[in-house]
Amino acid sequence: MRSDYGLYVVAVVCFIIAGVFAASAVPGYTPAKAEGITVITIFLLLGIISAVLGYSARPKAIMPITQPKPAPVSPAIKTPPALTQPPPAEEPTPKPQAEEVSLEAAPPEPPPPSPVVVTIPPKPEPSAKVAEEEKPKEKPVRRRRKKAQ
Repeated sequence: MRSDYGLYVVAVVCFIIAGVFAASAVPGYTPAKAEGITVITIFLLLGIISAVLGYSARPKAIMPITQPKPAPVSPAIKTPPALTQPPPAEEPTPKPQAEEVSLEAAPPEPPPPSPVVVTIPPKPEPSAKVAEEEKPKEKPVRRRRKKAQ
């Protein structure tokens, strides 16, 4: 049995005993005496204390631990292979020999290839559909039936 249930039972019993003494149901007991009021007060305090302890000893609700959701990752924009330019093939440069000393300046490096800009032309709007939408639609004419005689 859980300890909070036992403490609740003790609190109820203390309240009942305090009520019995307060109602003077016990023969030979008079609540007018100072000791009678003290007994009632003690049982009331014991009932309140055990009720509070029972409430604080009850098991707590366990919240499930949630995993944080990963941040959405946007896909990288890839250019179609037909629009990309292959990098220029570099020819291997021969290593200078130790005997030769070259005072010539090194050839300038080629500039890096510029990024490819892809433009997508806008879609042409179909003119036939636009013309149909602009026309006001005519309401169908309702014809009444002739009554059969």
